[in-house]
Amino acid sequence: MRKDARIVAADYGGGIAERGVTLSGVGWPDPTDLAVRYEVLLSPIDFLQYSRERPLRLLDLGCGPGFLLDFLKVNGLLDRIDYMGVDICETSLEHARKRWPSQRFEFRDVRDAPFHHNAFDYCVICGAWTSLSGLSFEEMKVLFEETLKAVWPAVELGVGYNVMSKHVDWERDDLFHYPLDSMMAFLKANLSRHVSFRLDYNLWEASALVSKTPIRRRAQVPDNWSIL
Repeated sequence: MRKDARIVAADYGGGIAERGVTLSGVGWPDPTDLAVRYEVLLSPIDFLQYSRERPLRLLDLGCGPGFLLDFLKVNGLLDRIDYMGVDICETSLEHARKRWPSQRFEFRDVRDAPFHHNAFDYCVICGAWTSLSGLSFEEMKVLFEETLKAVWPAVELGVGYNVMSKHVDWERDDLFHYPLDSMMAFLKANLSRHVSFRLDYNLWEASALVSKTPIRRRAQVPDNWSIL
């Protein structure tokens, strides 16, 4: 495993060892806030298009103990999902498998072992890049960029992730506050220019929803515009 991955894995494993398999054990202080994060990151998906027969192929990258599955179940979405959880922390995966024995989990750094082309419809990455987890800003930036470039070919629709916002009352030295302009420049150069940034859900962070295609046009164009 790469050095940066070992540092991050040790940080999350230490949190679980200290505080147990709880939200606080993986750095989330508030249950309602985490549910809002998942809702935002999944907002590009029209779940009515999916079913048990044609499920959404969902990659949960940095899955931790599998808390996204709890969210999907309580919101009546789990039977529409073909789920895969991936993490670089063995401790997290051990607990995820105990909590959800019927689901698939893998220990994998996608930078070194990428998935095949269009293996998934969509990827959620929640909380992997909010804390620096013992890395410097530049080290986390490299991990962030390399991981996104590695996972992008494996998704057919897109990816949703969150980072800490620069637009806060104060910045914390232990968190990953990534400027939106820099992030957009990276995404346009390496993934897609079809990006929505969400900062409207009352948390001091930004979610990026990156799509392979532009949003579908639904509005009608007035006929008389053609002669203007």
